[in-house]
Amino acid sequence: MKSKLFLSFLVSVLVCLSVNKMVCAATYSDRIAAIVNSDVILESDVKKQKQPLIRNLINLPLGIVPPGKWPTEREILDELVVIHLLEQEATKKGISLDDKAVDASIESIKKRNNLTDEQFVLFLAGNGLSFADYKQLMVRQFRLTKLIESEVTRKTPISEEDAEKYFKKHSSEINEEYQKLMEGMAPAQPPEQEAKPNIPTEQQIYKGGKIRLRQITLKVAGGKKPKDVKKVMETAKKVYEDAQTGEDFGKLAKKYSQDTWAKSGGDLGFMDYKDMVPQLQKMVEHMKVGDLTPPIQTGDAVLMFYLDDARNRKEKSIPIPERTRKELEKRWKKEYEKRLTEKKAKSAQRRENPNVKTETSQNASEADAKQVKALGILDPEEAKEYSKVRNKVITIIRSELTQSRMKDWIDELKRNSIIEVKL
Repeated sequence: MKSKLFLSFLVSVLVCLSVNKMVCAATYSDRIAAIVNSDVILESDVKKQKQPLIRNLINLPLGIVPPGKWPTEREILDELVVIHLLEQEATKKGISLDDKAVDASIESIKKRNNLTDEQFVLFLAGNGLSFADYKQLMVRQFRLTKLIESEVTRKTPISEEDAEKYFKKHSSEINEEYQKLMEGMAPAQPPEQEAKPNIPTEQQIYKGGKIRLRQITLKVAGGKKPKDVKKVMETAKKVYEDAQTGEDFGKLAKKYSQDTWAKSGGDLGFMDYKDMVPQLQKMVEHMKVGDLTPPIQTGDAVLMFYLDDARNRKEKSIPIPERTRKELEKRWKKEYEKRLTEKKAKSAQRRENPNVKTETSQNASEADAKQVKALGILDPEEAKEYSKVRNKVITIIRSELTQSRMKDWIDELKRNSIIEVKL
């Protein structure tokens, strides 16, 4: 019975590992595309940045790609140059980030899309990303947003006088300008030929040599009651995410594992590949040093393995099963069509009802306007109309000021940097 459960566990592990390995199997050129001070941007970075999911994650006022336009590779390279400059500036200014905010955001995305952890990994794989890649992108987005808020947004104050003067000059254009601004914030959709998942056809496996694994065992108390399993799986999920984001697996094993190897950091020692049972061979074939299996329930415990070291292994390319590739493509297509439908619906709604605003939002705008002291810029009729669109006016002005300030700041960073574009 135990051997059957362990075999089931290994099959589940292999599915998850295969998905993660596919992300790494895509072949890109590694020619240098640009050098930004001490940072190197590879041609592979440019191609990865063109993935639709990554484009949707970029929500920074960089001013390089026109709103609603799908970028060229040169625009993406220019964008990456600026992103590297901003990351270097964030490091200089000591801007840090609480991982909990990123984790909460990722959990919210999974919940909003009704995705389990495994389904989320599958979705990312179909878009050419691993979970670690995705989290790194989210960390970058949060960190640079924090930097821009400090260096740009807070340094572009808007006065009530500015808002009223803008309204007086552009009163008939406010709703149209606001609509354009909102539509420009929506992620651009790739051309039809670009709108395809980056699913590779091969994956790498590793055979032979000596393998050193570490293991974490979390036992399910009270038999296999759903509430007990759920509690252990929650702990396992936390341990897995901690390990995925850089915490030492050995230390996590000492802290959480409940087996005889816990004191040694879960170290199972070196094992000869040829002496392993076939199921264990299959598992390690899909692992590179530093890889971690997801938490999988087997019998009365939840297990995780970490490949700590490997010696004298031979690398081999094997085809990715067509069934697996079709499943990934199906999930990607479903998500892509969902996003496209939502965007079309929102655009149609704005065209049909450009002046529609929720009662709460409009009341808030009018209430804010009433609290503002009259400046004598607008006559009574203009002031009444202004109160209805005040928030829109402020949003439009803030966007214009931010773009102007952002451009000046980026130009300054470029002047003070050594940038060499190779492509």
